[in-house]
Amino acid sequence: MRIAERLRVWRPLYPPGAEEALALVIHRAFLDIRFMVRYRKPLWLDSDDPGPESGAYLQKIHMLSDLGDQLPGCLSAMVRRPRSRADIIWNLTYTWRTAGPDKRQWLREAFAHVGYDHRHLFPDHGDHDKYDQATMLGKEIRPARAAAEAVLIAQGYDKDAWTEDRWHTLEEIARPDGSRPHVIFKFSPKSRLARWRRKPPLTVAVDVETNETIMLA
Repeated sequence: MRIAERLRVWRPLYPPGAEEALALVIHRAFLDIRFMVRYRKPLWLDSDDPGPESGAYLQKIHMLSDLGDQLPGCLSAMVRRPRSRADIIWNLTYTWRTAGPDKRQWLREAFAHVGYDHRHLFPDHGDHDKYDQATMLGKEIRPARAAAEAVLIAQGYDKDAWTEDRWHTLEEIARPDGSRPHVIFKFSPKSRLARWRRKPPLTVAVDVETNETIMLA
């Protein structure tokens, strides 16, 4: 098959209904905001100190408004497919990773409400907060990243030809002495040709305590 013909092949990125489901979730966010503003007593106007109940109320409105800002960009990227693969991944990843537990839980419930299995839309399948756990390691990420890059070089890879996916996670990896926490790093090829050929990323697990590395398939 010629390259031009291969480029014309339409490859759906997600199961049918992803765009419609995301549009319905956006709609629900605005409906929730409208309901909270229109039909609930504005408790924060009662005094200079809004109090914990009003503070939580305002925080939820802010959370929903934030989603109203982020999710349309995700939907726009999906509508522009298939040429927007990177945009879709980035938009959805950013939305999920920057969300707190409450926002992620709202997203889970909203997708469940519209009857759509959303887990494929997000890099951690929408079920856990492994990136948050890895981020809590703070400065310990630096030596772990250096160890991951070192093992790539030792395996004969050109480090400059790969770019790190900054959304690293913390996961338990089975070892002979039992399961131990590892930081998971993924490196994607920089070359457009390699990405077009769907060259798989390289995944490296680094032991949090010892910095021992494992190349994962």
